[in-house]
Amino acid sequence: MRALAGILVLAFGGLAQVLAGTPELATNDELMAKKLYVAKCAKCHKFYEPRKYNEAEWRKWMNTMSRKSKLKPEQDKLLNTYLDAYRSGTVTNSR
Repeated sequence: MRALAGILVLAFGGLAQVLAGTPELATNDELMAKKLYVAKCAKCHKFYEPRKYNEAEWRKWMNTMSRKSKLKPEQDKLLNTYLDAYRSGTVTNSR
C-alpha cells in the first residue's frame, strides 16, 4: 500500500510540474548543462539574468545564440531546459 501511495505521489508531482510548465532535470543533466553553459556561453560573454527577459525576448536570444555558438540539437535542448528551470525557480544557480 505504501508503494502505491509513493507511486501516486511521484506521478501526481510529475503531472503537476508538466501542467505548470516547470522543466525537470536529473542531477547529471544539470551538471552537464552547467558545463555546456560555461563552454558555449560564458566563454564569450557575461551571464545575462534570464529572469529579466520576457518569454519572447528570451526565446529570441536563445535561438540566436544557439545558432551562433553552433549548439547541436541535443545541446540546445539541454541548455534550454536548464535555463528554463532556472527561470522558473526549479534550479537556483545557473552558474
